[in-house]
Amino acid sequence: MDRSPEHSNASPPSTAAAIHSLIDSMRGWLDNFLDLVVLEGKKAGIGLALMLGFGVGAAVLLITGWLALVACAVAALVENDILGWAWSLLIAALLSFAGAGGLVFLAIKRSKDLLFSATRRQLGLKSV
Repeated sequence: MDRSPEHSNASPPSTAAAIHSLIDSMRGWLDNFLDLVVLEGKKAGIGLALMLGFGVGAAVLLITGWLALVACAVAALVENDILGWAWSLLIAALLSFAGAGGLVFLAIKRSKDLLFSATRRQLGLKSV
């Protein structure tokens, strides 16, 4: 086949142009990716704030309900002449402290599992 001189002068895009195009594409992809990360981060932050707010509200309602139950038990003990005010309140306080102590004990017992021992072992770090 005969190659004309005009075909021989036409060259494929230069390597520099191809690299520049690749860099521009990567920059655009990274920009879009970072925008997505920022938007999802904002959404997650708002969700976390709402969950914390709901948790605080639930805790306040739970504490109010617990205090109402204790007050009813104390009032029932006093009204039925079983115990006086001082003894009824003392027993209610001691039972609350015992329950809180039990929960603290359980929390301390569970905290030993939070040291990432398997992850640290996998990474070759010293196990605790």
